[in-house]
Amino acid sequence: MKHLQKTRKKRRGSFFSLLINMLFPPHCVFCDEVTYPDCPVCATCAREVQRVHKLSRLNESADGKVVWCVAPYLYEGKVRGSILRFKFYGCREHAPVYAKGICEELAEQKFLSRMDIVTAVPLSKRRMRTRGYNQSALVAKEAAQLLELPYRDILEKYKENRIQHELDRRNRAKNVRGVYRILPGEEITGKQILLIDDIMTTGATLQECAEVLLREGAASVLCAVIAVVP
Repeated sequence: MKHLQKTRKKRRGSFFSLLINMLFPPHCVFCDEVTYPDCPVCATCAREVQRVHKLSRLNESADGKVVWCVAPYLYEGKVRGSILRFKFYGCREHAPVYAKGICEELAEQKFLSRMDIVTAVPLSKRRMRTRGYNQSALVAKEAAQLLELPYRDILEKYKENRIQHELDRRNRAKNVRGVYRILPGEEITGKQILLIDDIMTTGATLQECAEVLLREGAASVLCAVIAVVP
């Protein structure tokens, strides 16, 4: 009898999954074309969208520690369009694919054994209200699950500043200086932290956040992004 009930539940679940896929067919993360169920990347994009194994060295911190950033993709073509849909058009379902790419890149670069906590670059309160979600935190939480590490919101952006992409390299660094701080009660002394953001252009935002974490006692900070601007 129990076996029959389990079979009925399984069939009911399969029916509802089929119905949802018919009403809301899945779309490829990179090209937005309709794809097969449980297949977030279509066959064409699986061939065309290649990982680049990008490892960038940011500026040394105030105490001389080196901060590295890994990225699986370049911010161009289909990847750029995909991230724009993710950030501005509510395509939150992209996050697991980006997180998987980041985790695979971390494994490729031999960084997996060097982390205790995963966190994300925060949004300002105003931007959070407007967008409704922090895209970097969505990716960071997915990555934390894949890496079997805890995710914590450690930083906050407590000052509003100008949009980074409106500025040149030198002014980007000035624009983010002093706008981030650690959240009250967060203890990170001696911890090795994986800091995740969506895109890296000059690295100014990641550098500033890493500086805050290191100044508050973190042993090291490793950064990761979905894509780096070529």
